[in-house]
Parts: sequence; structure tokens; C-alpha cells
Amino acid sequence: MRTDNSSLSWLLSRSDRSKVRLPGTDRAHDPTATLEMAGRAARMVGITRVADITRLDTIGIPTFQAIRPTSRTLAVSQGKGITPELARLSAMMEAVELWHAEQPMTPVTTASPREVGGQLGYDVRDLPLSPPTVLHDGLPLDWVVGRSLVDGSERLVPKESVGFSLLRKSGWNPPVFFESTNGLASGNTLVEAVLHALYEVIERDAVTTAMAGGDKGVLVDPGTLGSPVVDELCGLLTRARVGLEVRSLPSPTGLPCFLARISCDDYPPAFMGFGCHLGSEIALTRAVTEAAQARLGYISGARDDLHPGVHDGARHRPVPATDTGEAIPKLTAHQSLVDDLADVVGRAAAAFSAAPLVVDLTRDEIGVPVVRVVAPGSRVTPEVF
Repeated sequence: MRTDNSSLSWLLSRSDRSKVRLPGTDRAHDPTATLEMAGRAARMVGITRVADITRLDTIGIPTFQAIRPTSRTLAVSQGKGITPELARLSAMMEAVELWHAEQPMTPVTTASPREVGGQLGYDVRDLPLSPPTVLHDGLPLDWVVGRSLVDGSERLVPKESVGFSLLRKSGWNPPVFFESTNGLASGNTLVEAVLHALYEVIERDAVTTAMAGGDKGVLVDPGTLGSPVVDELCGLLTRARVGLEVRSLPSPTGLPCFLARISCDDYPPAFMGFGCHLGSEIALTRAVTEAAQARLGYISGARDDLHPGVHDGARHRPVPATDTGEAIPKLTAHQSLVDDLADVVGRAAAAFSAAPLVVDLTRDEIGVPVVRVVAPGSRVTPEVF
């Protein structure tokens, strides 16, 4: 089914009218072309090494790390995939997009929400806020220009909701918005980047809602999907004697969202991964591979953001040895990336009661499309990270 995507014409490239279907993902270009693009950008963003850490664990799900010693956020970016090539790309592209979020941005204006209310089209209080926050209608804020993904119109977005840096700030910096990497994504094209950013926003909204409400979702059986890719991942976990629990999380968008949790007797802490996509197979593979990636992050000890309590006894609840969950409906995406995006934008706008917004962070000298998607009305909390 094709949807009306005329409102996205300003984003389109020729590649977005189709897609390259890969194990566990859909892309605009094949991995070879993407690797060439990422390789050209690597030196300019400070990537000094890309490491294969897959064999530090017994599972065997491909996981890589891209190292940026001069990073203003995380010096180590991780990537996962069904194949080593896709995992390498995932790590490199994450490092590239983080570099873009770290770069200083010049605001187009500094004004209070009351003064620029007519240029927003949303309630600024519907953005993820810092707990606590000092936001009020008269608070001066720096603003950058974004665009509505519903009609392409220009909208102002708080700069603090777009950029991200862990450098210590000087001067007066009152807590206003929750700063994170949520909705930050790169891709072969702008459409691909926006689509993956929006998937992440929807995924984290579903996870946050589940955590806040104590809803663990519905236990599902990965084997019922009938996917060779998913079956291969489950086989790797079984051979490594690692338990897997998968739950389907409700999302107001109706998109498949999964939580995967893994643990084993040899390394008891439970690690979680999340995934969201129009296609249930891709959503599930993302969740499972992310759980394996999270586990390898702790095994390698190389990340800057490792949680000190990961080995606490409270996290050692064993994963069930057998899966008796419900069947997973086999949902599929459209034939092109632009049709996928039009569908997901419509769902998000209806679910969150506001148009999702995109800020283009792409820099011509780097040559990789990078965006930040902000969706007023969606939720995200620190516990998701």
C-alpha cells in the first residue's frame, strides 16, 4: 500500500523511492556504498579505530565499537548487526551522528515561549523536560529552526532539545529540558535518517510508558514469527546457553515495539534491548541484537556510561528457560523508504497529538545526512538509557 507522501517532497532523493532490504534493516544504499561514505567521514569526526568485540562474548552476535578519543560525549560508540559488515557500519554511523550533535549551534533567536508561540505549532511543555525543570512561558530560550514532518512548515525548536554535549557548562544553566540522544540518527539519505530517528522516538516512548506504568508488555515467542534471521539469533543464544525473554510493548502508534532481555548463569546480570519498526522482524532483531550489544559493552568495559549497579543482585532475575509466549503477528513495511516514512509520520502525529519536527544537522564537509527528530507529546526518561 502506498501512502500520500507529497508533504515529504522537500526531503526526498531518488534513492528513497525504493529500498535495499538487508538482514535486520532496510536502507537506501547497499552496505558497500554506506561504508565508503562512513569511511570518508570517519577521520573528520575523530574516529581513530573501529574494533570487532564480538568474540569477547560467547554469543557471537556481531558487535563493533568506534573509538573517538576527542569526543564531547561518549568516546566509544557501539554498533550491532546481523553481519559483521552491518555491525561495523552501525558503530561508525553512531559515532558520526554523535559528532554532529556535539557541534555548537548558533540560535536564530533568543526569546521566551510566550514571545515565539506563533512560530511553534506545539506546546513547549510537551517536550521531554528535565526533572526538575524551571520552564515557564517567560523564560528566555535559544531557538533553532526545524520543520514539521506533516506539512514541511518551519517551526522553532529549543536548541537544548537538539544538541547534546557532556562538556561542563559555564555560567547560569537552569534545568529546562531533558538532554539526550533520543531522535538523533544518520543515514544514506535524509529520509532514511529521519525514519530511523522517528523509530527511536516511538520505541523510547513505548518503553518509558511501560516502565512508568509497570506494564511489562505481553510475553511473545520469537519462534512463531517464522523468520530465518530471528531463528538464527535465537540459535546463537541457545548454543551460548543464554536465556532470552521477549515482550511486545504497546505503542499508541500501533507499531511493533519489542523488549528483549538476556541473561545466563555464567554472567548473571540481565541486559535489555529495544526495537521498533513497521516490520515486526526488523523490530525484533533490533531488540535482540541491542541486548547482546549492551552485554558486550559491560564485558569490554570500554564505555563511558556503564552503570555501577549492573552486577547488583536485583538485576539477576533469571530469564525463563523456555518460551511459552504468544505468537507474533508478521507485519511488513512498504516497498520504499518514503512510503515507510509517510506511514510512520502519520501514526506519530496522531498518537502524540502534534506533528513530529526535524532539525537537519548535516554538514556538507562531512557528507553524511544527520538529523534530530523531536516529537512533542512523546515521552522519554533517563531509565531508558
